[in-house]
This record gives sequence, C-alpha cells and structure tokens, in this order.
Amino acid sequence: MKKIALVSLAVFAALFVVITIRKNKPSKEATRQGDNTHSAIEKEKVIKFWEHYRKATDYRLDEEWVLAAENYHLALALNDQHEDALYYLGNMYMELSQYMESEECWIKLLQVNPNNSRAFQQLGSLYLSSEQLFDIDKAENACRESLQINKEETGPLLLLGEVKLIRGQLDDAASDFGAVTGSNFKSIEAYFLGGYIAWKKGDLTNAKNLFSQAVKYSKPLDISSDMVIGEGDTKPGKGFGNVTSKSVFRQFITELPGVQREQPEKALEKAYSSLDAFLAELQRRVHLH
Repeated sequence: MKKIALVSLAVFAALFVVITIRKNKPSKEATRQGDNTHSAIEKEKVIKFWEHYRKATDYRLDEEWVLAAENYHLALALNDQHEDALYYLGNMYMELSQYMESEECWIKLLQVNPNNSRAFQQLGSLYLSSEQLFDIDKAENACRESLQINKEETGPLLLLGEVKLIRGQLDDAASDFGAVTGSNFKSIEAYFLGGYIAWKKGDLTNAKNLFSQAVKYSKPLDISSDMVIGEGDTKPGKGFGNVTSKSVFRQFITELPGVQREQPEKALEKAYSSLDAFLAELQRRVHLH
C-alpha cells in the first residue's frame, strides 16, 4: 500500500508540475500575436518616417527651410541613423544660419558613416563660411578627407582652392580652380576666383576670359516648365539645400547675374578690387587663429 501511495503521489506531483508550466508558458498563438504587434508598430514607424521625409523634401525644394527642418527632425526621431535625413537637416540649419546645429548633424552623420564624403565637404564649407565657426585648418582637413573618399567630386577641390587662395597660395589655388572647370564647365566660383588670380598677376586677358565665363554661367536658365533639364541644370527658384548660398564668396557670386555683357571690364575691376580687400580681411582672421 505504501508503494502504491508513493507512486500515486509521484504521478500527482508530476502532473502538477506539467500543469503549472503550461499555465505559465505563453502559447504559440500569444507569442505570434506579440510578434505581430511588434511588426505592426515597426511598420507604422517606417510609414511615418517616409511621410515626414517626403514632406521635408517638398519643403526643401520650395525653399521652405524652417518647415523642411521640422520634418527632417521628425523623421530622424523615428530613425536617427538615416544618412540623407541627417545630411539635409544639416543643410537646412545652414540655410537658416544655425551653424552649431549644422555641425552637430554632419558630425552625427560621420558617426553613422565615417566614409560619407558629403558630410566632410559640408563641414569644410561650414568652417570657411561661418564667422562663428571659422577655422581654415579644420576646413582644409575636412575637404581633404572628402576628396580622399571621393576623388570624382569637384566640390571639395573647389573648397581646397578657396583655402589656398585665402592662404595666399595663388599658383596652387589656380591649379585647383582649373581642375574644377575641367571637370565641371559650369563652376561659376572656379571661373570667378581663377579670374581674380589672373587679375592679381596682371594677366588681364585671361582674367577677362574667366570672368566672362563666370558671368555667362551665372545667368538664369531660360527654360519652360515642360522642357527637359540637362544634367547639372536646375529650374530657377528651386532650392536644393546644397548650401551654395552660404559660400564664403557668395556676396560676389550673387552680383554676377547683374553684370551687363557690354561692360565686363568695369564690372571686373570693381569685383576683383572688392574681392582683394575681402581676402585681406580673411587673411587677417587666419592669422588671428
């Protein structure tokens, strides 16, 4: 009897353990429901991210910098690793003259992807064009990093030429500007600054030629809305958030479309005399650093 009682007790205990485990263990269906809920939440996040990203892009193309920045920020709250969102948010802050925020975005972008050449290029532009963050050494280093990653881009090479120009290294700067226009025949700044170097050296023929090219390509495109735009061309009035408007030499570039073709010599002398004084001030700031 004792043996039977012990066996019965053991069986009862085993059944009790099995029942308890089954009660406490989530069913496959419950697990599946939990996975589905998680997937639904992630899917909703992805949908919301792209909603904000597309809105930001539309606002950026319409030059609505504040609204674009708000929506890039909302998109990044859902995915803070998205490279394009970080890049363009930095550009929007740059357009809004919020330079510290721009720097923060591009540094974050480099943490996500250390080989993002665009982030280095924009930092190079930032350190040249922002009075608040002006640092010619940082600008040069960032541009060299950008070029090292992507040697096909002319943007960082143009910026390096500007660095050399500010440092007074005219021959090296002229070489960089020539290389830029050799790859990008519509680079207004490269023509304009190359013309300044020729003017500074007394080569007026070359200066006039380069200045005329800068003026030519600064003129707005005369295109209708239904015409096909060539590669590198954009419709007037659309901002693509590449912060070219924040170039350190923007004050001179923005005056070029107003130059009359009949009076290039007078406009050239005025522009390059002003640029000469501006460069002297920049060189003074470099020495202060």
